[in-house]
Amino acid sequence: MAPRSCILLFFFMFLAVSSSPAMAKKRQYKPCKQLVLYFHDVIYNGKNKDNATAAIVAAPQDANLTILAGDFHFGNIAVFDDPITLDNNFHSPPVGRAQGMYLYDTKNTYTSWLGFSFALNTTDYQGTINFIGADPLMNKTRDISIVGGTGDFFMHRGVATLMTDSFEGEVYFRLRVDIKFYECWLAILSHASWTRKIRARKPCKSLVFYFHDIVYNGKNSHNATAAIVGAPAWGNRTILAGRNHFGDLVVFDDPITLDNNLHSTPVGRAQGFYFYDKKEIFTAWLGFSFVFNSTEHKGSINFAGADPLMNKTREISVIGGTGDFFMARGIATLMTDSFEGEVYFRLRTDIKLYECW
Repeated sequence: MAPRSCILLFFFMFLAVSSSPAMAKKRQYKPCKQLVLYFHDVIYNGKNKDNATAAIVAAPQDANLTILAGDFHFGNIAVFDDPITLDNNFHSPPVGRAQGMYLYDTKNTYTSWLGFSFALNTTDYQGTINFIGADPLMNKTRDISIVGGTGDFFMHRGVATLMTDSFEGEVYFRLRVDIKFYECWLAILSHASWTRKIRARKPCKSLVFYFHDIVYNGKNSHNATAAIVGAPAWGNRTILAGRNHFGDLVVFDDPITLDNNLHSTPVGRAQGFYFYDKKEIFTAWLGFSFVFNSTEHKGSINFAGADPLMNKTREISVIGGTGDFFMARGIATLMTDSFEGEVYFRLRTDIKLYECW
């Protein structure tokens, strides 16, 4: 083989090896923003209702809702509204609330799955950060995904490293959360500045839909579109619990319409769950999808985030999509358009997508 040919062959072999995922050096990314926060979880055990910040709302057969189940708590689901602090002192002034759920998902070791938000409201930060991911609890540190945010964390993404900073039996634990953002949409100086910047940013697609939720109450099985599937020890599965429904977990399959008429022709289904996560006021956490199969739209849009129900409008993250909404991301603004007791509500959903593939 000619010397020139040998050199070219060696060069292309080098490129092939160096570009291989197994051989390539992992890129070193620098975060655009970093925070370290702690949150404190006090689980209701039947005796501590005044200071409990979390409650078991679902358990496997033969288990109960005041004692975590055997087999590494497999099947237990807990809803929480935990204080967030800047240090590891439980009595430090809170800078926000950690609101969401965790469920134990393995029978032969301690692991859980988390879906929750940090809702921050301080002079430094206002907005939410949304987290989703598996948490192998026996590891000293674990990473979960930051899938979106609102306010000062508008459209942010990154990774949070969790570390169990304290654990006291099965009643209290404290997590250290090292947050690193690698996608920061806005360099924020103040609440007013991010409001102006978000308004000035034009979405690549805007949509408005309504979805209608009819909760099963023991008498309306024929037309109910949602059902309570988990409740705290003081509740049941046909009547929403007291204490602002704290701990109630609801699964739904609701019709989506283009206007606010329940009897309009549906253009899709809203499918997912919500749970009430605060004892002092009505708030919820949502994880759901809009699933479309109409002449105009096919595919799904996926949402996750905290929903402070008493606010006239609330923002949650659009964390992805399929079909016509492949890889889409953005923000959805929710507004309670109608509310009839504890059986029916209708949400207006104003979707603005800022990433359209």
